[in-house]
Amino acid sequence: MKKFFNKKRRRTVAITMATVLCSLVFFGEKEFLPANADEDIVMQIVAHRGYSSAYPENTLSAFAGAYACGANTVEFDVRKSKDNELVIFHDDTLEKINGETKSVADYSYSQLYELDDGKWFSKEFAKERIPTLDDTLSLLQSSGMRMFVELKDIGDDPDFAREVYEKVESYGLLDKAIFLSFKYDYLQQIKEINPDQPIMVLASFGKSTLPTKYPADYYGINMKTLTPRTIKAIHDAGSRVYCYTPETRGQILALQRMGVDGIITDYPEMEKLEM
Repeated sequence: MKKFFNKKRRRTVAITMATVLCSLVFFGEKEFLPANADEDIVMQIVAHRGYSSAYPENTLSAFAGAYACGANTVEFDVRKSKDNELVIFHDDTLEKINGETKSVADYSYSQLYELDDGKWFSKEFAKERIPTLDDTLSLLQSSGMRMFVELKDIGDDPDFAREVYEKVESYGLLDKAIFLSFKYDYLQQIKEINPDQPIMVLASFGKSTLPTKYPADYYGINMKTLTPRTIKAIHDAGSRVYCYTPETRGQILALQRMGVDGIITDYPEMEKLEM
């Protein structure tokens, strides 16, 4: 574990705190299996934007916090800055952190680095920075964690998908990565580079025609629109279905009984979920 955190990268007080936590927590498979469920029904848990219910989302603290609580898969969002730096940020605008309606793409990374990406969440995370993809991969490299790398829709950028893929490849982490996006063109570009690289189609509506229209290895579907028919169609196609973003044990148990393969949640530490 010491190797995981001993990186010559920018760190915050929050990361130091998470490091201490990690020294006390055994890292293992994070799965959800209620006591009254069949023993062969196991559902994968993915930490949505890191441990985003307890840490500011898409930050190094959130990723370290997910590791500390025992999650073995973390999801994060990739965009581009004005000077083409690959950065980790979800929203279309920076309004949440500085009140601006401008986007990440309107700033150079040196400008983005000056912004406080933690204070909006809690004053204890003040001076948290927007991480680069390099920062994130460096942090995760020795953790053994799997990664759901979401390519945000930044428009018709012919190099974006390739650049993200090559960056992950440069850290030797392709075998730990699934690339996902709402923009199918990006995922097709990933498959053109490497047909064996797994991709996940993200969908707001869980239509049973998804596997036919948008062939993929995985599907990430809004839990409010998912039906047993769609789950069956995806499984019949030889693919897996994940669901976003359940927030209670009751919701998770219902999804598990429907037969989903995994969930993407802000609450990777199940003990903190309510029924």
